[in-house]
Amino acid sequence: MALTRLGRLIVVGTILAILVGLMTYSVEPMTQYSIDEVMDSVDQHENERIHIRGIIVNGTLNLESGTVMLTGSNSTIDVIISGLSIPTGFGEGMMVSVKGTLHLTDTGHVLRADDIKTGCPSKYESTVNE
Repeated sequence: MALTRLGRLIVVGTILAILVGLMTYSVEPMTQYSIDEVMDSVDQHENERIHIRGIIVNGTLNLESGTVMLTGSNSTIDVIISGLSIPTGFGEGMMVSVKGTLHLTDTGHVLRADDIKTGCPSKYESTVNE
């Protein structure tokens, strides 16, 4: 059975509309919180996947144990990064964005990271020519 030109356009248009709908539906944006926002309402975020940003505390990055501590203005949180690919620019004193699940342990709340992002360092460096 041959489709007319109009029939083919309707089929292709329907398929494209379905694909665009699926792409829109499957992308769930996450609100990015500061360390302080999360720690101020830590019980609301417990056992949830969250997206936080913070600065890596100097002296806390331990790639062997896969742990790091992030700080905000007033609060800190331990982050487990073991098993993740560490991005370029990930280092002490740097601002990072981390997605993961917040858990309560014997020592306090810990974020088990599943995604780490850093900013492009060259974006923030001055370009003064000498």
